[in-house]
Amino acid sequence: MYKLIIGNVRVTVNDDSIKREQAAAYAKQAISAAGQQGKLLSHVVLSAGPDGIEVDSTEKAGCRMIRKNIKQSMFDGIMDAAREKLYPTGTFSQKELWFDGQTGQEWRGLEVDEARTEVLTKLEEWIKSASPNT
Repeated sequence: MYKLIIGNVRVTVNDDSIKREQAAAYAKQAISAAGQQGKLLSHVVLSAGPDGIEVDSTEKAGCRMIRKNIKQSMFDGIMDAAREKLYPTGTFSQKELWFDGQTGQEWRGLEVDEARTEVLTKLEEWIKSASPNT
């Protein structure tokens, strides 16, 4: 017996006679088939049976409505990008400075912090008003 992980899906192979490549192919096929039916799998169990490899899958628990749709995923991506732009996490970034590459202007200090907070708040408000999940 051995285990694999494909994406977010745990795969348990109960028979050592099943090769890893073969197990991965069967598991990917099960994940793909479930995806076409709108399901998400959390676990796939493979075992050797009399007619070949037997596949048993477990769908992810939880309400399907709490999963993201494409628009919510895009809104989350916009917020992540805005936070990274407004509050950079890089080692060499200056957090108390804002530089406009188009005009060459530069701002420092409290004015930068206040403007960042206001812009991020307005963006969050807009996303909440445009988001289908709220």
